[in-house]
Amino acid sequence: MKKDSLSAAILGAKRRGILPLVADIKPSSPRDGALVGLRDAAGLARMLVEAGACALSVVTEAKHFGGNLQTLGRVCAAVGVPVLHKDFFSLSEQVEESQKEGAAAVLLILAMTPDPISSALYHLARELGLEVVVEVHTRQELERALALSPTIIGINNRDILRLETDAGDVRVTEELAPLVPPGIVKISESSLQTPDDILRAMMAGADGVLVGTAILQAADPAAFISRLIYGGRA
Repeated sequence: MKKDSLSAAILGAKRRGILPLVADIKPSSPRDGALVGLRDAAGLARMLVEAGACALSVVTEAKHFGGNLQTLGRVCAAVGVPVLHKDFFSLSEQVEESQKEGAAAVLLILAMTPDPISSALYHLARELGLEVVVEVHTRQELERALALSPTIIGINNRDILRLETDAGDVRVTEELAPLVPPGIVKISESSLQTPDDILRAMMAGADGVLVGTAILQAADPAAFISRLIYGGRA
């Protein structure tokens, strides 16, 4: 069965009155250490979807976040929801690998990607049938993002140039989300720990949220997702 696009999954959940939550599978992080541990990624993915996540994301960057492409492929094969591939994209081959592994979308981080490269990668991904989450952290990056005519913008509440070790919070979404023109799906990413954080992001204009660390660190990730979805409805 063909999967929905990432934007369709987010907007579909929103129409049904369900918090559009993208659950992030991130093996480890410089800030928080090991996150997935010995858990099977495919089994974890199925559990996150069963708990209510409308989509997943998988981090494959190896040096700082401990990921790999094999995990992306296993997760994409295990679930029926769209999967966002997160990495530091700089080469066309990486985008092509995303498609081969079954991803529905790729993450394009403007803080790390100059305009000529970001434009080339964006258009290649679209030609391959992938959506592109164009990630921003500042107003300047948002202006650059809008020049690409994106369907989805991700607002990272933390600074990826510091490997998200800073103490960013949802105020970044509150500043930037109202500046995104109508018709573009907005995802608030990182530093979302509580239902109150999520409510603030949604009230600021986010269409969905991407949560990883808080879910993966929870004693019962499924129950934690249910609490976020119940408490995070705008």
